[in-house]
Amino acid sequence: MELNSVYDPKLLNPTKVYQIDGAFYQYLHSSGSNTHPKYVFGHLPIPGQKQKSNLVLNRDKLIIRCSEVVGMTCKTSATKYCSEQLQLF
Repeated sequence: MELNSVYDPKLLNPTKVYQIDGAFYQYLHSSGSNTHPKYVFGHLPIPGQKQKSNLVLNRDKLIIRCSEVVGMTCKTSATKYCSEQLQLF
C-alpha cells in the first residue's frame, strides 16, 4: 500500500481514499471561513473495524496526519450530501 502525503487541500477528492491515524476516510466537504477552513472526512469501515464518526481537521492537522492511499477509490454518495444540506434547514 503506497501513501502520498497531502500538501495541498485543494486537491482533496471525494472519490479518493485517505488514511488518517491508521483508519480509512473519504473526503466529504470543507466548512468554516476562508481564513480558517475545516475539512470534513467520513469514516470508511472495513470488516472487523468499528464505525467511527466524521473527522474534522484544520489545514495544519490535515498536512501532518492525512495521506492519500494510492490505487484505492470509493464511490461518492449523493445521500450524504443531501442529508448535510437538509441539516441546514
